Order: sequence, then C-alpha cells, then structure tokens
Amino acid sequence: MDRFQSLGEVLSMLRRRALLWVSVIVIGVLISLFYALSLPPEYETSATIQIEQPTIQTGETSRGSLNADMLQKLQIVEQRVMARDNLLTIIDKFGLYRNAGLSDLQKVDLLRRAARVQHITNPQLRWRQDISPSALLVTVRMTDPVLAANVANELVNNVLQAESDSRSARVRETLDFFDSEERRIAAAIFTQEAEIAEFKRENAVILPGGVESLRTRLTDLQEIELEVQRQILSLQDGGQAGAGTIRAQRVSRLQEEAALYQLEISQIETEIAETPRLEQEFSKLERELKKLEDQYEAVTVGKAQAEMNQMLEASSQSDSFAVLEEALAPDWPIAPSRKKILAMGGLLSGAVALTLVFLAEMRSPVIWTRGQLERQLRLRAVAAIPVIETPAKRRKRVILSLAKVGAILAAAAALASVALKFGR
Repeated sequence: MDRFQSLGEVLSMLRRRALLWVSVIVIGVLISLFYALSLPPEYETSATIQIEQPTIQTGETSRGSLNADMLQKLQIVEQRVMARDNLLTIIDKFGLYRNAGLSDLQKVDLLRRAARVQHITNPQLRWRQDISPSALLVTVRMTDPVLAANVANELVNNVLQAESDSRSARVRETLDFFDSEERRIAAAIFTQEAEIAEFKRENAVILPGGVESLRTRLTDLQEIELEVQRQILSLQDGGQAGAGTIRAQRVSRLQEEAALYQLEISQIETEIAETPRLEQEFSKLERELKKLEDQYEAVTVGKAQAEMNQMLEASSQSDSFAVLEEALAPDWPIAPSRKKILAMGGLLSGAVALTLVFLAEMRSPVIWTRGQLERQLRLRAVAAIPVIETPAKRRKRVILSLAKVGAILAAAAALASVALKFGR
C-alpha cells in the first residue's frame, strides 16, 4: 500500500480505472434491480376484533382472576382458529397454494406463517397484571392483496364463531355438570338419611334420654336384686324346721328371680358400655350427612351461577367479540423493500469495485508519480518530464472517456427500464 500515500494518488487511480469501477457498480446495481424485481410483492392487511367486557358482573371474582380467565379464553380461541382442520378448510375455500405442489402439512405451515393473531393492550398499562386485552388484531400477509383481505376476514369470522361456540359450550357443560352433581348428591343425602334412621331404630340408646333411662332401670334392677338376695338369706337363716320344704321352694323361686334380674342387669351394663362406640358411629354418620349437605349447597349456588351465565349468554350481556374493523385490500405492497435492496446492492457493488481497482493497481508495475518512484526505487528523481498533449488529443481522450461512461449508463438505463417494465 506504499503506492498510495496521498489523496491525489487515490483520485488519480480512480480516474485511470474509472471504466472498471463504473462498470462493476452498474452491473451490481442492475443485478440488485433484477433481484428486487424478481421477488413477488407481499401485501399485508389487518382486521380488528374488539373484546367487549360483560355489562353485568356476576360473583365476587377478582380482577386478576378475570384477566387470567380472559387470557385463557383468548388462547383457546386462537388455538382453535389455527387448528390444522380449520386452516385446511380456508385453503380449500380460497384455493391457496394450489399450483405449488405442496402437501397439506406444508400448506398449513405456510398459512400459519402468513397469518397471526395478536393481543392489543394499552401500552401504558402493560405492566399491570389485572389488565385484559381490549382487542385482537388478525394480520395476513400474501402476494395477492384481495386474497389477503378475504383470508383475514375469514379468520375473523372463524374467531367470532369459535368464541361463540366456546362460550356456549362452556356454559352448557357447566350447567350439565351442576345438574348431574345435584342429582348425585341428593341421592347420596337420601341414602345417608335412611341409614341414620335405621341406625337410630336399631340403637335407641343413643337417642336423647336413652342412656339416662338405662341407668335408672339399672339402678332399680340392682335394688330389686339386692332385696331378693336379702329375702333369700333371711329364708336360709331363719324359719321353723317343719316348714323346710316350703322354705326351699320359695328360696328356689327367689334365686330364679335374682338370676333373671342379674341377666337383665348384665345386658343393660353391656348396652351402656357400647354407648360411646355407638355415639362415635352416629357422629360419623351425621358428619357425612353434613358434608353432603354442604356440597349440595355449594352445587346449588354454582348451578344458580351457571343459570345466570346462561341467561346472560342468551341476552348477549356477557363478554363477547365484535368486529371493529374489517380487512381491506391494501393498495401498496409492504415487502420486499426494493429501495433497501438497491441500496445494499449499490454499497456492495461499490466495495467490490474499489477492491478490484486496488488489486488491479497493485498488480500493475507502472509507476505513475515521482513519489511512487522515490518510494519504490529509493532514488531521488532529478527531473520529471510531463506528458504533453495537444488540445486535439486531449479533446479526443475526454470525448472517448465520456462516450464509454455514457454507453455504460445508457445500457444500464435501458436494462433498468426493461426490468421495470416486465418486472411489474
């Protein structure tokens, strides 16, 4: 690089190699132009769906849970709209990618890349967690502006239909669930009440006053049994000798009565001892009944809420989607950016042209200036004889150079006009 030590030497080199770098730049720009024109234009259109909040709020749901429910609902709707079967229906309806020779999966993938659904929220409130999206933006990009608008509007219709079906199905499934749960719990309560009634009938001791009556009866029987035992002892210890047979018979009857009293006392004591266990079982049955009654009450409240949602759905008072702006056929393509392509092609062509000019100068052994002579040969020039041109030669050289540049520019202009004419 010691051949170029000043700006004048660089400018002199550019003047000498003007034909080379001008040709390279023109060819590069033409290639960029042909490439830009070969790319099909892409048109983008959008439709806006407004998310209308319910006019009547039900329940005590917090704003955060409402936002989470709305986001989940939007995600479900978006998944249903972008499902493979739905997209295949749109592809068949509008004849998309008909002559591309692609499989159904490839067509669906292309349509998913061309269409997207975006949530619109207030940018200033995006940091808040309780802010729900206020609208949906359905955007479609295709090479045909009318087709892009038709596909976008079809997706909007699918979004509306999917949201309506999802909302109706959700309300219907919720109501059916509460109906089935109400019938099941009511049957369980009836069975539990019957079991409690049967348990009370078989174990009357657990009824109010049952244990006290048993204890009173036990005390009475114990006193009677003691009196009988005293009578037996009195008969065995006293009395006349001749009356032994009568006394023995009476003692035998009293002993039988005492045995009966003792048997009844043993049964009552057994029943009293079993009372805690019976009370535990009875308490368990009552707790199960209370649990079922609480479940029945919760199901009743949920069913009333579901019926309210169904009425709101029927009267269109719940949250719903409405088309705010339909998609229109765009007038101008959004891509590709031909100006950017030409600018990048021009910059790249200029870099290649300068590189070729420097390489050509480096490979050339010609010494053009006194400075180059002194740097390369390390000799001081005694004198420099300038090139003397006559006015006629100078005019001829200038005219020839201008003719070459003009020819290159004319050819470039002709090619550019042809490309612009047939590239549209």
